[in-house]
Amino acid sequence: MNIKGLIAADKNKLKNQSVASKVSGIFRNASIRFALVIAFMVVTIATAVWGVYSIYSRDLKADNLQGEIRIDIQALSKHFLWALSATTDEVRASELEKISEAFSDFDGYKEELSKVYDNETMIKQFYDHLAVVESNGKTLEGMFSDGHSTNEDIFEYFDGTLYPSINDVASDLKTVSAEIAEHGKAVYMRTLVTTGVSAALSFLIILTTVLFIASGGSALAKSIVEPVDEVRTAARDMSEGKLDINIEYRAEDELGELAHDLRKSTRYTASIVSDISESLGRMATGDFTKGTDNPKLYIGDYSAIKDALEDIADRLSTTLTQVRESSSQVSAGAQNMSEGATALAEGATDQAAAIQQLTASVSTVTEQTRNVADAAEQSNEMAQKVKEDVDTSARKMHLVTDAMTRITEASKEIELVTNSIEAIAKQTQLLALNASIEAARAGDAGKGFAVVAGEISQLANQSSEAAKNTHQLISDTMDEISNGNEVVDETKAALELVVESVNHVSEMMTTSGNMAKDQVTSMEQITEGIEQISNVVSSNSATAEESSAVSQQLSEESSMLNDLIDKFKVKNG
Repeated sequence: MNIKGLIAADKNKLKNQSVASKVSGIFRNASIRFALVIAFMVVTIATAVWGVYSIYSRDLKADNLQGEIRIDIQALSKHFLWALSATTDEVRASELEKISEAFSDFDGYKEELSKVYDNETMIKQFYDHLAVVESNGKTLEGMFSDGHSTNEDIFEYFDGTLYPSINDVASDLKTVSAEIAEHGKAVYMRTLVTTGVSAALSFLIILTTVLFIASGGSALAKSIVEPVDEVRTAARDMSEGKLDINIEYRAEDELGELAHDLRKSTRYTASIVSDISESLGRMATGDFTKGTDNPKLYIGDYSAIKDALEDIADRLSTTLTQVRESSSQVSAGAQNMSEGATALAEGATDQAAAIQQLTASVSTVTEQTRNVADAAEQSNEMAQKVKEDVDTSARKMHLVTDAMTRITEASKEIELVTNSIEAIAKQTQLLALNASIEAARAGDAGKGFAVVAGEISQLANQSSEAAKNTHQLISDTMDEISNGNEVVDETKAALELVVESVNHVSEMMTTSGNMAKDQVTSMEQITEGIEQISNVVSSNSATAEESSAVSQQLSEESSMLNDLIDKFKVKNG
């Protein structure tokens, strides 16, 4: 690990780790560093405690012990000198007793010194010198009690033998004290160095840890916040209906997977929206041969949109096919009605000619009174011919009535078809409304579906408007047919009057042959009958013209409807 790795986190490594691994890695590294700091602090404290304990339990005790021994050795010299200078036997005896107690303490000093001082050579030398002091002291103590040693002898032995041996012990204790001081200083320096090194290392680790935490925290926050901001921006754009989204973040962590899934989702949604737009655009041009160009795109919950598009195409294809068939029936009925009206017009022309002939015959009867019978017979024949013509017109009017009835039935069927179209449009609008509600429930991520629902609703409105226009056209046609039926009924009534008039003329002409004297009166009645016939013929002619105009208009409108329907492409058609 280089120095940069000690104070900064590896951003590239963090990018390809999971979020949990990022966080745990940063805190694990920091925890290890803090553990090292604690370990160095423990070592520092342990070293300091050990140094203090070592100095106290060994050096201090050893130094105190050698000091006590030196004091007791010096005290031994004083006791000997005080015993030598004593003026009474009691004082000398007391001092000699103290000397004996001092010698008994030397054995304890040996044992205690061996516990706190580990220089065997120096201890052996000290023991040897102390044994010499003890031996010389015993000898000197005996001189006080042998009775023949003088004070001069005792002082001479003390000064020449005992005191030098005491100095040897004191010198040994000085050496021990110096060694103890040197050892304490070494322990102190070792403790000081160890503590300093541990403190420096602890400070260095703490410093690198602080820098690493600052760098790692910044890198960790950046590795999480930057992709989250990018994904949040993309989600906000999607909620606003934008699908052209570019998410640049790529990594192997959870956020990288989320960005990848969001990119895939937006591309897939954009493909579906594009296909829906193309499909609806194709339907808007009148092509209902299929619902969608790419049915494999619609998977999962999107299959409902595919089914809706297919259902729209199927239903509109069926409806337009039915409208086309009904329109063909209306066209055929209009053609029949036109032919009937033409026949009615031709009958009216024949009737006009017959009336002219009848007028000529009446004039002949008026002018030739003597030929009344012959004229009456001719008039009767003419009347029969008129009756036959009227019967023919009546039959043709029945044909017109039947054609009108068929046209009415065909118009009602077309009206049912237009009602079906309106019902389908309402169902489509309801489907679009449901899709909008579902999109609203989906929240911001579902606003793209609201756009699709709006386009479907717009198509339904266009279909409903076309159905209403067709319904209005059929309604107008039925009104015209109703008017035509009224005209036909009036024509039939007029023809019945013609039949009655012709029968009446026939009877009058028969009677005129037998009743010549009533010829003038009969001729007046015939004249009136001819006027009525003329009026009826005029009415028939006008009715025929109106029927022909209505049938022509219906035929033209039916043709226009066929042309309009032919603009649509439907399934199986």
